Formats: sequence, C-alpha cells, structure tokens
Amino acid sequence: MSYQLSEGSLEIIMNGGQYDKPIMQVLGSKKIQGSGANERFRLLVSDGKHSHSFAMLATQLHDKLITGELSDYSVVQIDRFITSLLKMTGKGEKRVMIILDLTIIAPGSQVGKTLGTPKTWSEETASSKPQPQQAPKQNHAPAPMSMPKPVPAPANLDSSILNSKMTHPIASLSPYQNKWVIKVRVMSKSPIRTWSNAKGEGKLFSMDLCDESGEIRATAFKNECDKFYDMIQVDNVYYISRCSLKTANKRFSTLKNDYEMSFTPETVVAECTEDTSSMPGIQYDFIPINKIADKDPDTILDVIGVCKFASDMQELTAKSTGRLLKKREVTIVDSSGGAVVLTLWGNEAESFDTNGNPVIAAKGTRISEFNGSKSLSCLNSTVLRFNPDMPEAHALRGWYDNGGADLDVVNISAKVGGYSGGSNEWITFAEAESRQLGSGEKGDYYSMLGVLTFTFSDNAVYKACPQEACNKKLVDQENGLFRCEKCNREFPNYKYRILLAANVSDPTGDQRVTAFNESAEVMLGRSADEIGRMFEYDKSGYSQLFDDVKFKTFVFKFRAKMETYSDETRLKTTVINAQPVDYKEGNARLLKSIKSMTGVDV
Repeated sequence: MSYQLSEGSLEIIMNGGQYDKPIMQVLGSKKIQGSGANERFRLLVSDGKHSHSFAMLATQLHDKLITGELSDYSVVQIDRFITSLLKMTGKGEKRVMIILDLTIIAPGSQVGKTLGTPKTWSEETASSKPQPQQAPKQNHAPAPMSMPKPVPAPANLDSSILNSKMTHPIASLSPYQNKWVIKVRVMSKSPIRTWSNAKGEGKLFSMDLCDESGEIRATAFKNECDKFYDMIQVDNVYYISRCSLKTANKRFSTLKNDYEMSFTPETVVAECTEDTSSMPGIQYDFIPINKIADKDPDTILDVIGVCKFASDMQELTAKSTGRLLKKREVTIVDSSGGAVVLTLWGNEAESFDTNGNPVIAAKGTRISEFNGSKSLSCLNSTVLRFNPDMPEAHALRGWYDNGGADLDVVNISAKVGGYSGGSNEWITFAEAESRQLGSGEKGDYYSMLGVLTFTFSDNAVYKACPQEACNKKLVDQENGLFRCEKCNREFPNYKYRILLAANVSDPTGDQRVTAFNESAEVMLGRSADEIGRMFEYDKSGYSQLFDDVKFKTFVFKFRAKMETYSDETRLKTTVINAQPVDYKEGNARLLKSIKSMTGVDV
C-alpha cells in the first residue's frame, strides 16, 4: 500500500508558516529530560522531502509511544501543533514543533520502511534559499488554515522580553532560556503558607498553570507572594514572563513536567483581556472507580463521582507538628458500579456542602491502602471542582438522578475479610457483637440506625484552650486567667467544646457511647458555643436541650475498640459521625432487606 506524505510541509512549518493537518512519517524517537511518569519524547519526523528531529510530543500523547501504538515508520496525520523558538546556547534560535494531537494512519509494522528520500532540514540549509510562506496547492494536502498565528503579547509587558513576537508553550520551557512569555490558565491556587525557622520567617503560595501543550507549577515567595496573590485568580488567563525554572520536586508536585517556576523580583504578570474561550481548562484523565482497586498504593490519578455520603468534619492533631488538622471523608460513586472514600482536608473539608449530592471532579489524588482496602486522599496539589460544567459531570448527574442513586455499588474502601466500616451497610448491636467488632488490635468501624435514649448533661461542655491546634481543657486560675497545661500558657479567653456521653439503642440492644465536638453538635442540634453559653447563663434551657434530644433517631457511624482502665477491659464505642435519617434511603434499604429474605419484589 502506498502512503502520500505532505511533501514540503516541514519546510513551511519550520519557517513559521501555516499548514493544515500535514501527513508525516515518524522515523525515530528519543527520551529526553526525565524518567518514569515524567519522561518527555522527541521525534524524528519526515514529510518525504525533509526530516527534522525537533518535534516534541505533548504529555497527553506519551502513552501512544510507550504502549507501542506509535512506533518507528508510523504514518500519522498531525491534527494540532504549535511551534516555538528556543534560544540555543551559542547557536542562536531553533524552532521546535510541539505535537498536541495526532491520528495514526498506518502503524509502523505495516509500513516497515522509510517513505521517500528525506534530507535533514536545518535553519542553516533553509537560509541559503528563499522559502515559501504558504503551502502549495496540492491535491493530497488540505488547505493550510489550522495552525494558530503567533500570539502577540500585551503592550504592558517589557518589550525586551518579546523578541520572538509570540508566546511560548509550557512544554518548550527549560532553565536554559530566559526570554519567553507564556499564556496560561490558572488551574488552582493554594492558600498563603508561612514558615519560621533558624534562617528567618517567610511566606509563599503556589499555583498550577496549563496551556495546550502541558502544565507547570509556579511558586511565589515573600514580596512576590504579597504582590501577586490577590491579583491572580483561579480559571483566569494570564501572560507570565521572567520567572526562574528549576527541576521539579516530585514529592510536592504531581504535574507532568520536569520543571517548575519560581517568581522573581523581575517577574511580569498581565491578565489576558482577549477572548480566552479557546484556552484549555484543566485536563483530566479520569479512571472508573471500579478500576481503582487494581491500582498500586501511592498511585496518583484523576477521578469523578457523585457524593453519596459525607461524614462530619473531624479535627485531629498532627503528632509530628501539633498542628490542628481538619478532614472529612466523602464516599463517591459512578456508573461503573464502584464506590470509594475520598478524604478532603483543610478548607475543602470545612466548607464542603453535601446538599444535592454534588458531582466531584478531583485531579491528582493519591491512593492509600489500609487493611486491604483502598481509598483516595487529596494532596496540597489536588485540584477539586464541584458540579463542574463538563460532559462527564453532566452524564453522571443524569445517571445518578435517574436510578443510579438506588443501585448497589461495590465499595472498594471496604475492609477485606470483614465489615466495610463505611455507610454502605447498616448492622445492629447484636450483629456487631456476633462479629466481635472492637476485639482486634485495631478499632473496627460500623454503621447502624439507632435511637438516642439518654444523654448525660453533667460535664458535657468544657472550656478549652483557644489555640487553633489545641483542644486541651483549661484550668481556671480564679484570677481572670485560664491555664493550658499542654501549651504551658495562660489565656484570658477560651472556646467551648463538647464531650457528650450518651446511650444509643436499637431493637437488639443498647450501648454507652461517647461523642466528641462535631458529632455531638449534630446530635444536640446546637453549636458548642451556643451550648456553652446556655450552660453559663440559661441552666433551664440547657437541661431542656438534653431532654428534647431523647428518642431522636440517627444513622450513627461508630468506632469500637476494647480498652483497659484500672486493670478492667471494656468496650469503648465512639461516635465518628451522626446524621439525621434520610427516610428515602432508609425505605430503600428496608425494601432491599425484605427482598433478600423473601425473594419477592416489593
């Protein structure tokens, strides 16, 4: 079979001209600068007349080369590409073609040879003769229209930076260049973080940027942090120049780029005021939830799902730093029939709204494994979007609202060989006892539908250390000051916290439980601050609050663990989460149970 290449197209493209969807042959490939998930590839391409070795694959096309789908001698149609001028040390500038999308017309195994007699094209050979600026009208080549014209930079950027008269793609950046301008969309922006050590104090924020060719992390420190933080907003498009580049630290960044940028005192940032609708947004590579179980721990992946359950926000103290951490576990499902727990941290955990079962798209989550079950956790670099305007989200919304919510799913975050510990199953106290939950070396988790039969109002509220990272009970010095033994400080103020002891019952038994601040607030229906003030100034209202909550029904999530006090071992049951009953879900569970016992649809 003969294949017709777009002869002469390389000459036009490498001189900055336009050529629509050229057909070329791949003669070779070379891995450059990086390894593993962050490797980059350079191709030797031919149009039958010339060959050129400075064609780079965009990161989203790497899999085609790694899997062998794209191989030597393959004939391809280059559907989208951009070019960039790179400054070569002591050698002037070299134009590079970055391939953004391609179609494989014939695999290399089928072609098996070099087509035509291509000669190596270079700037030196091209300068010896005049070059055409438009594609010739040939029957085998489409009309030259698709490659975008160089983008002029905004007038308020330093003109000395813009010798190339065009913006550069992210994929072309390296530490060996200094005169470049990129046009990028901000995918995410971190909160300002501060530090203090022997060298002094400082602050920083980071952001993830993208364009058609790839993505990159940028960080601003100290003065640049103050200068640019409020100016730069997520999802907006900016021109950025004069940043320093260095090798990326892969412990802190999951982006597919070997480099990362740092702002300097010379950095220039200008918002793009043109139409930016053609600029790409976040590029996802979603994996179905039911496939996550097959992935290795610590794998970084993108996922999208509908929030079916969400725990209350929990507060815990990091052992290494003493910092107060906030977390929330969200169970998401998708049409693959899988469910997985996604852990949110910090502001995302605190502000998360479960109303309406939102669709969550997460880029760059990490797989964790514990006792054989797998879950996902957000990192500092994870990008979250709630109910995003994208086809995958709209499809999931339609699936969930039209029957998906009632389908059985496999929770891959369930424990292997034991009860799942999630909200996927409700059991009774009798079943928890028969399974000997809590008797193992580590605590067991289970959910149940129970009634709050008694609450102990005595000592349910206490004055705690006002420090954000400390919840220690304060000692009243009786001189207007309160002492925290943990922080070894005295404070004139405090915060209220709740430690609630209660009895929970179901038709098979009852259990004494303990609920800490967030769960107790849900059960009592008031904030800790409100309850504390009632305790101080409205004793009758305080007592009535505890009476009113009796015999209310909740869906509880418990942690059970045998603990020893004064040589006596007993079961300690802690409320991890308490939610008012969703009767629609409760009825669906009841009908399912009846069907499983009788075999009759109801």
